[in-house]
Amino acid sequence: MELRRYKSKSAKLSPSVMSSSTDRNASSQEDTVMQPTTMKHNDNEFSANAETDDDPSGCASFDSAHETMIQVGADIRQEISKSLISNILLAMMLSSVLLAWLYPKLGAVYVQPEISASWIAVVIIFFVSGLSMDTASIIHAGTNIKFNTFIQLFNFVFVSAVCYLFSLLMLQYEVIPNSLAKGLVICSCLPQSICSAVVLTKSARGCPATAMINAVFSNLAGIILSPILIFCYLGVSSHVDKSSVIPMLLLKVALPLLAGQLVHYFISRELISVYDHSLKVIQEGAMVFIIFATFSQLFLKGTGTTLLDVAVMIAFQLVIMIISMLWVCMLLQILFPLPESEPKFHATGLFLSVSKTMPMGIPLINALYKDHPNLALFTLPLLLWYPLTIVMGILIAPRVSEYVQREENMLRKRQDEKQQAEMMDYHQVL
Repeated sequence: MELRRYKSKSAKLSPSVMSSSTDRNASSQEDTVMQPTTMKHNDNEFSANAETDDDPSGCASFDSAHETMIQVGADIRQEISKSLISNILLAMMLSSVLLAWLYPKLGAVYVQPEISASWIAVVIIFFVSGLSMDTASIIHAGTNIKFNTFIQLFNFVFVSAVCYLFSLLMLQYEVIPNSLAKGLVICSCLPQSICSAVVLTKSARGCPATAMINAVFSNLAGIILSPILIFCYLGVSSHVDKSSVIPMLLLKVALPLLAGQLVHYFISRELISVYDHSLKVIQEGAMVFIIFATFSQLFLKGTGTTLLDVAVMIAFQLVIMIISMLWVCMLLQILFPLPESEPKFHATGLFLSVSKTMPMGIPLINALYKDHPNLALFTLPLLLWYPLTIVMGILIAPRVSEYVQREENMLRKRQDEKQQAEMMDYHQVL
């Protein structure tokens, strides 16, 4: 009986025992299968270590790092050269001011600025403008009455009103002398600068023909409007000798422009496009020379005020310019939206909005206040305003140019898509 019980117990335990033995066999088989794989990994590690040991000095990694450093250096040099090229006009202008400060007699006496800067440089700028612009573009610019009217109203009315409010604020808190505050108002009532407006507009992919038409009209209208505005703000009654101003505009602006147009008529467009960059450099160089001569005379004669007053005036003028440019950008987007208008007119309006003439403004101020004891202080704000607008224009011109190019590409893409859609509709109808 005990033997039978033992056999029955062993029969009951046999399945579990068998299963455990089966698990042991399976695990042993898995270990056997995994051994070759482990050996393969060890072989790969050994081969990798062997390759590393073959180059104990790390020449491959050193060469790779050296090539990376060379590439980074090339990229840095490229960015620096690109930045210098894009800001070459600003560098030239600052260098001319520094040279005028170091040696003012050179630009105020030796180069004969009353001839070289007041006549020769201005004639060169407008001759090159006439040479590089199509007659059709000039005529088209004159027919854009809505845009031209807006620019004239903004430059004469809005800018002068803002400057008048700022002058009252400065006088209330006695920040600057009364004569400088009046000079700021007088400066704001002057017409647009022809030279800088054309050059900066062209550098920002604007419409130079529109800039020139507006600036010339502004100078002609300023003969009457500037004294009227000054009388309204300051209560000063005077007159400008039209018999001397109009012939000066004809000789400095109209005749060189006409001569450039005549030469343009006999030269092919391909040849002009080849030398377009050189013509632009000539215009910019002439403008820099005008600035050099102006600051040379300023440093030689003296400002008649303190450096603190000059610094405060520059700060207020920068604030006024920024406010005016922000407003004109907003109004241009509202009154001349895309795609009804062209992006280049936005760029043109931006530079024309705050531009004030120095070659025309100084004779106007001299005519209005010929025997006034504070004539130098009345002129100083204009001498600061003119180069400040050029500096701001140079700084924002690359970004404005990118904006114009981007918007023109988008408009061109939309026109192409519209033409393709019209062609598809036409083929479907057929």
